[in-house]
Amino acid sequence: MKRFDNWPTLLSGYIDARRSVPFAWGSNDCCLFAADWVLLSTGHDIAQEWRGKYASAYKAQRFLKAGGGIEKLVERAGGERVATGLAQRGDLVAQDCGKGVALGVCIGSAAAFVSAEGIGFFPFSFGSIWRF
Repeated sequence: MKRFDNWPTLLSGYIDARRSVPFAWGSNDCCLFAADWVLLSTGHDIAQEWRGKYASAYKAQRFLKAGGGIEKLVERAGGERVATGLAQRGDLVAQDCGKGVALGVCIGSAAAFVSAEGIGFFPFSFGSIWRF
């Protein structure tokens, strides 16, 4: 799948629009934040198999475990695996946030992740990377 030509503008607008939207299981968690970006930038919904299937941490964990984890879900969705250290703006990134693996969106030398207060920006430590 290919990103729309105007994806850089879309990325800026997406991050601004989600900046103050707090974390919520099943609507604005790390998986859906990343999947919503892919949907906006490509028109392809990589979350169609899990969208609307959970609304709690417990159900999310059960779903992730059954699917083999976050990384397996992203790989099955068709992301092109990118070598460590080659992340570019707009790529999905996975990194351990201390409470497990979280998905975010690369915005350059940092990545945007969903937090309780909205979007948090963290230096990216080059975990797994996918390009859609």
